[in-house]
Amino acid sequence: MKHIKIISKTYNFKPMLNQVLENYDDFDWISKNEEHASYGGSLTPPGFLPLCMGVLDNTKTTIKDSELLKKTKLYDKYNTVHKFWYDWKFRQHSRAAFFRLKPGGTVGSHIDDGTYYINKDRYHFSLQGIYRYKVDNEEIIVEPGTFFWFNNKLYHEAENISNIDRITLVFDSPHNKHNPHHKL
Repeated sequence: MKHIKIISKTYNFKPMLNQVLENYDDFDWISKNEEHASYGGSLTPPGFLPLCMGVLDNTKTTIKDSELLKKTKLYDKYNTVHKFWYDWKFRQHSRAAFFRLKPGGTVGSHIDDGTYYINKDRYHFSLQGIYRYKVDNEEIIVEPGTFFWFNNKLYHEAENISNIDRITLVFDSPHNKHNPHHKL
C-alpha cells in the first residue's frame, strides 16, 4: 500500500487503553475547560480528549494554518503516550489527541488541508474497537494495537464497525526521515 503504512500490530496497547478507560470523563474535559478560548478549531467535537492542541493568534484566521501549539492540562497525565513516543523514537510531535467514535459512527471523507499539515506526518494508534479506514482507493480494517501512518493530504474516512466505542490516539509529527513509516 502506498497511502497507508502499517508500522506495527504488536506494540502493547493495553497500558494506554487502561489509562484512558480509567479517566473516561476526560473526553468531556474540553467542554468544561474555562481556558478553551485560547485553543483553535472546533472545541466540541464528539469524543475528543486533547493532549496537545493548535492555538490561534491574531495573525491566523483558521486553525488549519496555525503552527502554534499548546499542551493541555491532560498532557502530562497520559504518561503512557509519552512512553509510546519514546519507544518509537519520535523526537517531536505536534497536535495529539484521543478520539472516540461510537459503534456505527463515521468520520466523513475529508482532506486535512492548510499550511499546518504541509510538513506533518499523521499517525493513528488503535486502542479499542475495530474500524474500517479508507485513504483514497486503499482500505484497511484496523484492530486494537494497530499503529499506522497514512497520507492525510488525500481523502480519508473511518467507520466504527464494532459494537464498542473505537478509541484511537491520533497525532502529528513533523516530517523527519527517522519517523517510523519511512523505515518500512
